[in-house]
Amino acid sequence: MYRDDYILRLIAQFGAIIRHILGLYRAGHSPLVRIAIDNAYRDRLGVGSDQVVRMSERQLLALLRFHNQAEDWWSEGAYLAALLAIEAHVLADDNDAEAAAERALLALHLVIECALAAPAPLPDYTPHYTDLLMLLRDYELPTPTLAALFSFCEQAGDLAQSENIIHELLVRDPDGWWAAARAFYLRLQACSDEVLAAAGLSREEVIAGLAELNGRG
Repeated sequence: MYRDDYILRLIAQFGAIIRHILGLYRAGHSPLVRIAIDNAYRDRLGVGSDQVVRMSERQLLALLRFHNQAEDWWSEGAYLAALLAIEAHVLADDNDAEAAAERALLALHLVIECALAAPAPLPDYTPHYTDLLMLLRDYELPTPTLAALFSFCEQAGDLAQSENIIHELLVRDPDGWWAAARAFYLRLQACSDEVLAAAGLSREEVIAGLAELNGRG
């Protein structure tokens, strides 16, 4: 019970910080946003923005787990993803597309990892993956990232996005992804028409996609 109360207080604290930083960002105070984000990183990880961005997603997750070894580490991971996402927007506004993409990619990895680990929906301050993908629209995602995103989107019910991703994976490695793609279309085939329609797919698309894959096999 005490642990649950602590988690709720921590989530509320993180949410307040994110709202404050977003307020600075929307008011056009980019220098203050950068300072606030750097301070937030140092407070939770012991390192600043320049060091965070030099880490791989594995290194960042390891540092996060080192500083928060409890099972609820995902709440803090979602908070860090929110900081990275805001920082990415600031950099994109400054036309530093490469630096913005670096942070958006780290944020995307954190969101996926946290969503897979969390026993409940992630906090409201978590950046939405579609927003991060917009920041990454001119960036070719690494195949492992695409693979993780494929599973994440299907789990989230975004079947249309999952279909787009599996097609991209098939383009990159037709033989390596054929079985996974076929299994995906079989899962789609088992969905009701209502579920497919809600996801922006039709029964005809699913049948056609499965037939195309069977023709390749």
